[in-house]
Amino acid sequence: MTDTNTAGTTQPKKKKRNKRRVSWRHYAEARGVSVRTLDRWAAAGIIPTPGYIRKRKYIDPETEPRRDADAA
Repeated sequence: MTDTNTAGTTQPKKKKRNKRRVSWRHYAEARGVSVRTLDRWAAAGIIPTPGYIRKRKYIDPETEPRRDADAA
């Protein structure tokens, strides 16, 4: 019997890297604003809407608010 794997070298599967997230509250504290302000920014499109994990809001900590929204 011959081996059906003709490639010889198989690469091990890479683990999927988890996205880095912080809670909505921690993101608000880092920005110096309230959680309600973040909700308003998300509704206005200044920051992306948060992701939900078990009914709690999370966001990428490196997300920056839009600069053109400061003038409004």
